[in-house]
Amino acid sequence: MRRSRAGWPAALLCLLLTAAVGGCTAGPEPGPELGPIVVATGSDLSSTGVRQELIRAFEKRTGRTVRIVKLPDTADGQRSQLLAAGQSGNSDYDVLNLDVAWTAEFAEAGVIRPWDAPLDDDFLTSVVKTVDYDGKIWGVPFNSDAGLLYYRKDILARYGEYAPPANWGQLKDMALKVAPAYNRDLAARAKDGKVPEDRRMYGMVAQLRPYEGLTVNTLESAWASGGDPDATSFTKGEQVGALQLGVADVKDRLDRIMPHEATAMDETESRRWFADGRALFMRNWPVEYASVAEKLTPGTQFDVAELPARAADGKRMSVLGGQNLAISAGSKRPAGARALIEALTSPSSERCLLERGFAATRDSAYRQAGKAPSCPLPPDPAEHGTTGQRAPWPGREPPYTRTLYAALRAAEPRPRSAHYQTFSKVVQIRVSEYLNSRGGTAIADELAREADEALGGRE
Repeated sequence: MRRSRAGWPAALLCLLLTAAVGGCTAGPEPGPELGPIVVATGSDLSSTGVRQELIRAFEKRTGRTVRIVKLPDTADGQRSQLLAAGQSGNSDYDVLNLDVAWTAEFAEAGVIRPWDAPLDDDFLTSVVKTVDYDGKIWGVPFNSDAGLLYYRKDILARYGEYAPPANWGQLKDMALKVAPAYNRDLAARAKDGKVPEDRRMYGMVAQLRPYEGLTVNTLESAWASGGDPDATSFTKGEQVGALQLGVADVKDRLDRIMPHEATAMDETESRRWFADGRALFMRNWPVEYASVAEKLTPGTQFDVAELPARAADGKRMSVLGGQNLAISAGSKRPAGARALIEALTSPSSERCLLERGFAATRDSAYRQAGKAPSCPLPPDPAEHGTTGQRAPWPGREPPYTRTLYAALRAAEPRPRSAHYQTFSKVVQIRVSEYLNSRGGTAIADELAREADEALGGRE
């Protein structure tokens, strides 16, 4: 059977047509890529750990060398350095490890190039939204994140509560019932009838310091109050009302069930309070689980659940966190960069990430044991994960996997705007002012207007 010319290799067609057209004009074949593949990332990737091991496995398998460039420790420092390097045209970076909130800004700035291929259906639908901007895909989800509710299982049961709260109103009721009862019992056992401040239990802790954590908590509260994560404006329809209720609810929690120190807390400090037995509930990321387990017994003294649902429709929503891998617009080794990204985000690599304490971005990573892809890395009893603490589940999935999987599928990205950072700063400043105020000053109208101006680049 003869093949049509359309199926002939280009080189053969070139030889056959040379006499007639005087040669082919398709251009020279691209030369070999020179030098190591350069990855720009925060310190968590440049230290030992599972992601470093995956890179070394890629090097061994392909013969390519990967050089890791460590960026500043702070997210703002990383973002500023990557933007400056990319816009200067002098960057030697090939792969950028980006916070999920930066996609739109980096795409608009011309610092990253489109992925130019659809992502396969194995990636979680919610997570794919973080690389989708202006109708294009700008990278590949590397590791994800979703907020979880940590709760003192033992103490709740002691006072007749045997399940985590179904909604935010129920959480507040539980906190107001259980925390005071616990403190009264402590006082009754104390010789002077007083509870030392460093042993007093509060109803809840969260991340309310004026940084990105406050923006995340504000968005989650607004969504829980009826807000639409996909809305493009905070001043239209029900959005302004949801924002008003959400911010008011954060302040009510602070005034009634949280220590005022929460206004200075980040992920680490709030985890310390919870692990030290000073909070009944905590909103935090799953990455803190291993550190809490260093002090409290998982499944017995504490457990995790999805964030409480909003009362209107029972929907549970968390802000998506995590990081995406993108190819630098100025990369001199785009083929190598693409191969590395594909290797680091493959089904087997994502399973490795899950087993070592990260939130995987692929659906297949969360399949039941025996049906999920196998992690090719050997279990490492000395693995210290992302928190500097040894994970209590070496070589297998974390005990909170089913809860995390459900939370990720219901999670939503932050507003996808090239001006997101300005928006976040507005939220941090205005909400922090409100949380630290003593009066009942309304904030919603002013915050909504400034938030819209920021998202639209009008600040």
